[in-house]
Amino acid sequence: MKKLLIVAAANNTHFLDDIVNALPVELEKRNFQDADVIWLEWADGDCLKLLLDSFYREKYLRKKKTILRIHRYELFNPSILNLIGKIDPMVIDHLVFVSHYVRQIGISHFPWMEKGVVIPNLIDVDKFPFNKDHLPMPGYDLLFLGRISYVKNLPLMLNMFNELLKIDSNYRLNLVGNIHEPELIYYLDNYIDKAKLTGKINIHGHIENELLPDFIKGMSYIVSSSIFESTGIGILEGMATGLRPVIFNFPGAEYLFPEQWLYIDRQKFVDIILRGGMQPKMCREFVLQNYSVQRKIGLYEELING
Repeated sequence: MKKLLIVAAANNTHFLDDIVNALPVELEKRNFQDADVIWLEWADGDCLKLLLDSFYREKYLRKKKTILRIHRYELFNPSILNLIGKIDPMVIDHLVFVSHYVRQIGISHFPWMEKGVVIPNLIDVDKFPFNKDHLPMPGYDLLFLGRISYVKNLPLMLNMFNELLKIDSNYRLNLVGNIHEPELIYYLDNYIDKAKLTGKINIHGHIENELLPDFIKGMSYIVSSSIFESTGIGILEGMATGLRPVIFNFPGAEYLFPEQWLYIDRQKFVDIILRGGMQPKMCREFVLQNYSVQRKIGLYEELING
């Protein structure tokens, strides 16, 4: 029986919860002394301290199988990059990246990261059941989902949406998620006022995950304008219910999504929405096959057992 210990920087297991819950029962969570495998989630915080602290490195990490999983965030933070540069790569048995492009960035900083493998983030699609009421011909509601920070690139989405309205004024943009930077609140209010979009953009704030499926039933598209995504969990959650994706072609998007769902300019954004060629069942099946714990949890089982 494998005994697993998970250490997450700042106790942030947001991207890990569905994966851990789907792992076999015999993979138990233990302390340092008992664990066979130590999983470090994020190369930051407590995880970095463990990798750099001589006591823990010698007493535990060198004697256990150690997994380090890296996301996007760590590789764009100068202070974290400086600390990662001090890690002894031999301490890490399995280095995991959540996307091919993130791996490429890691290798560009640290050639030893060539040994890393790519295993995507996974979601539990049962938490986002397929909405059978989604019609073959989509409606007019666009969903912009997730913690709204500068990386999510709200200004681009507002501009794209405004261009869509010039063709068909029936569309509505629904923003779900807390706005992280206060400046974006002022930007949003200013844009709505000056572009005369009152009533066309609905601001819903944060909606708890258990309430999201009911809310999503009224939507037709999941839209994204992020300048960078590791996987795009919010996009996958929307697609699992049958929402049609409209995704900015951020660096590495071509590794994650088919080209027909990606836009780089106004024309492609509008074309994806107006052509209506994506069917809800196809969207859910894509998530199920590529990013669900139901089909892909074996990748993480092999990682731990290996």
